[in-house]
Amino acid sequence: MRRRAWLALALLFVTGAAAGPAASPTPAEAWDSSVFVAKVYYTKIEELDALRDYDLWEFNNLDEQYVLVALDQKGYETLRRQGWRVAVDAAATEQLRAAQARRHFDEGYRRVEALYADLHARNAAHPTLTELVPYGASACRRAGGCVTPGGEALDGFELLALRVTNEAVPGASQIDGRSVVRGQKPVFILIAAIHAREITTPEIAMRLLDWLLDGYGVDADATWLVDWHETWIVPVANPDGHWLVALGQVPPYGGAPFYQRKNANQDADGDGRADCAQWPPTPYVQFGVDLNRNHSFAWGGAGASLQPCAQAYRGPTPASEPETAQLQALVAALIPDQRGPGPNDPAPPETTGILISLHSFSELVLWPWGHSLAPAPNADGLRAIGARLAAFNGYLACQAGPCLYQASGTTDDWAYGELGIPAFTFELGTEFMPPYAAIDADQWPRNGPALQYAARIARAPYLTVQGPEVTDLATAVTPDGQLRLTAVLDDRDGDAVIAAAYTLNTPFWADGADPQPLTPLDGAFDSAVEGVTAVFDVSALGPGPHILFVHGQAAGGYWGPVSAIFIGRSQTFREKTHLPVVMR
Repeated sequence: MRRRAWLALALLFVTGAAAGPAASPTPAEAWDSSVFVAKVYYTKIEELDALRDYDLWEFNNLDEQYVLVALDQKGYETLRRQGWRVAVDAAATEQLRAAQARRHFDEGYRRVEALYADLHARNAAHPTLTELVPYGASACRRAGGCVTPGGEALDGFELLALRVTNEAVPGASQIDGRSVVRGQKPVFILIAAIHAREITTPEIAMRLLDWLLDGYGVDADATWLVDWHETWIVPVANPDGHWLVALGQVPPYGGAPFYQRKNANQDADGDGRADCAQWPPTPYVQFGVDLNRNHSFAWGGAGASLQPCAQAYRGPTPASEPETAQLQALVAALIPDQRGPGPNDPAPPETTGILISLHSFSELVLWPWGHSLAPAPNADGLRAIGARLAAFNGYLACQAGPCLYQASGTTDDWAYGELGIPAFTFELGTEFMPPYAAIDADQWPRNGPALQYAARIARAPYLTVQGPEVTDLATAVTPDGQLRLTAVLDDRDGDAVIAAAYTLNTPFWADGADPQPLTPLDGAFDSAVEGVTAVFDVSALGPGPHILFVHGQAAGGYWGPVSAIFIGRSQTFREKTHLPVVMR
């Protein structure tokens, strides 16, 4: 039921048609544009590997068994001659044209320069909470600059990551210029814009940064995450490609962003000749390397093209691109290798760290393997975390290979395959370049809570996901001046909640923590959803704010993620204060 419901919603957005009889296919010859979107039907999902040289969009109708492909007339006829059943999707083509008619970078979308300026500004404004790390250089910057086939100079960019953590709380990673030494704090890594045309993804990454920094001392969950965890945000993993996307709005071009997916490396094999002569980039043919097919784990397998002009071009060698190799080096410096060398070796339950790569589109939460249809060794844990994440954003959660199509050399396959950490791809929204208003109207409200949940379970995600979630956390003052804490514990897997606890100011895992029990409101821990409470004396508390940490335990002994709430000492206790957090 859920899959069918999601597909109906997806089709409503992608095709613009209500449920009902399918419209008659429109012949490709009827389109006067050089690009259109077609449905390509398949029988078995393995057959889609034969489409690796085409612009296969991040969409798969599993019920009707077709994918969406951007084509020109020649590609359309080639597929038909090869025996594929192909039908132009008129509504999806019109949606593509409408997106190409909008001037997205005038609506509010940020170019690389603006994103980087905002990173520098945030870093300067929060010197004890952030550290801006130049972890490498893009392909064009490393080459001393590039010149597009149209004659534009592209100097290239530094590759920037922003670490968010309170350096006054011990255990942070050590940073010296480009050098990063792992610390003891749990790490959540968020990566965006590895595919350049997916321009919503940097905006979502920056909104998580805003939530953490603007919420510090105001929102209790943002505050403890900044104090006790590390969040690393890479808002533009492919800055050269993002620059090329924005170039489409600059004269003498057509005023619409280019649909550049790949990086800007015109000579990936280093032979001194351009790998692909296409200019300007089209939604289906362009130069560069697909960085999400270039990672060193399972490189060169299914779903990765050998053709330099293809959208899924894998590059000449594993991690050939500086954007890929240096991202891998950064992640490996932050998170230890916790999985054995064998392909079927699982990561241990206590594995620490989590990674999410933001993409668009199709409203999916995907986990490894993508290069194979077989389940990953930690399939149960990945599935459980993916389901929890999807409970926040309402997306379909599934293994990437069987659910979308096979793809090798991807970020999440590498992160899980090499390090053992749970790694996910979010496919945001229903198109690559929606109107900018969709960011705050839909994408951030749905995905912000999912990203925050990922950050909260980073200490031990495979274990923590098996515990209940804390919701409806609140405090009130009793008539006799004591403080009453209430919360709801919800185990989405249906296991009974068997215990709950809170600590004051010191989280459960820190030295000096003194966990105190919460009691069930109905008198017994006997269901998967339990209201809990505690009453305690606050007369001895000094000036606030103070922070209460709460978590619950499910049958099987698993403690769920922590949620927190501020209290402050005044005539009336308030749920939150706007004072700086008192550091001890």
